[in-house]
Amino acid sequence: MTDQERQAVVAEAKTWIGTPYRGWAQIKGSKGGVDCGMLLKAVFQACDLIPQGNLNIAMDYSLQVAQHKPDKTYFGIVERFTHEIPESEVKPGDVVLFKLGHAYAHGGIVIEWPTVVHALAHGGVRLANADTHPKLHGVTRKIFTLNDDRES
Repeated sequence: MTDQERQAVVAEAKTWIGTPYRGWAQIKGSKGGVDCGMLLKAVFQACDLIPQGNLNIAMDYSLQVAQHKPDKTYFGIVERFTHEIPESEVKPGDVVLFKLGHAYAHGGIVIEWPTVVHALAHGGVRLANADTHPKLHGVTRKIFTLNDDRES
């Protein structure tokens, strides 16, 4: 991503702060709702960095799947548009996936590492420090950056 694209992603992600958590939703604002996966989709689509539309995401995905089995659905969607990078190379606008339970099934957008914007069931869309937040501290994580060729 260019510096300008990264700035656009960070700016857009910040506009979602305060949006309540609602599974399977993608509506910005205090009367809207979003989950962590739809937050990533909405931000990158708003910046025209990934294709528009539903991206063939089954809207009956389980919000608790990671607690029970090593499902790769969330990871697979992120991986369609990104590639993993070392944490030492993380930049604003990159994506971080956290392994909660048995799967990488929670994501956020890097603002300035380790600060991320993410959506949690209790609290909605918020800024969090990935190194100190009670739900994220010590959790296995992977960092991803957008592919140069993002048309999938």
